[in-house]
Amino acid sequence: MRVLIIGGTGNISWHCVVRALQCGHEVWVLNRGETIKTRKACPVGVNQIYADIREVVAAKKALEGMRFDVVVDFICYTRLHALIDIELFSDITKQFIFISSAGCYQRAGCNYPIIESNTIYNPKWEYASNKIECEHIFMECFSEHNFPVTIVRPGHTYDTIIPDAVGNGDWTVAQRMIDGKPIVMHGEGNTLWTLTHAEDFARALVGLFRNPKAIGTDFHITSDEWLTWRQISMEVARTLRAPSPNFVYVPSGTIAFNNPTLGMGLLYHKSWCDIYDNSKIKSVVKGWEAIIPFKEGIKRTVDWLQDDKVRQRVDSRIDLFFDELVGNER
Repeated sequence: MRVLIIGGTGNISWHCVVRALQCGHEVWVLNRGETIKTRKACPVGVNQIYADIREVVAAKKALEGMRFDVVVDFICYTRLHALIDIELFSDITKQFIFISSAGCYQRAGCNYPIIESNTIYNPKWEYASNKIECEHIFMECFSEHNFPVTIVRPGHTYDTIIPDAVGNGDWTVAQRMIDGKPIVMHGEGNTLWTLTHAEDFARALVGLFRNPKAIGTDFHITSDEWLTWRQISMEVARTLRAPSPNFVYVPSGTIAFNNPTLGMGLLYHKSWCDIYDNSKIKSVVKGWEAIIPFKEGIKRTVDWLQDDKVRQRVDSRIDLFFDELVGNER
């Protein structure tokens, strides 16, 4: 199959490119071609299209005369992005996969484990509400114009980022652990959470390519391993060979009040349990299951990050915020 992946070098998308190549597909990647040392380079065998998908005229020119069996967009975040995708790809692909988010599911009052028919509703977290709006646009276009969309909702998926209870996934919390500094933990750290390695996600995603059962429907793709945020953080510290973390437990509301950027994702996602039933994806992609436990996956991540100092990004503003927050709580 001829596959176009928009993005292709990110935390999740890089593994999807690799998996598609392993399956013998002709893989094209569309991005701006910028060299980012904190990401992985496109593997050998990929066909590169250099374009900014937000620049519609230029993107159309770059795609002129091309046809694909599958297009996957990893960087569609807003209504405008969705409309651009429809304009660009309606006539040139047999399947369009929108990478949404499992953060779209309503958490308050939901039944666990989460299945795809659970309510999609998260209006107070802008990231999730934007993804939901995109889903609606794509599904409306499917209903009215037969746009061949498949909606995929990753859970918390990692490879080049470190999952942290409070943070942005970079090296900031890891460095605090190494330095023996206090680690901010939302609530009591007992919320059950699902973490999925990007390689596992990729095997399921590629299994959806041109699958007739995937058109016009939705799937989440996650691991079946559940850990508390305290367990996750302890495993990260062990992998780093850092001292046992000194946790400071702070209510999510307090964190959100002092830092809305970090806090909204806590209040409307991380503070709730994150447990999924993956029966639907397993019924369509026969034989798939997530096989990389967090203990193994986080070692891969830490090894990759420690292999090049440039990858170890510390956000000084968030680090200072943690210091101030810990000082206020004591």
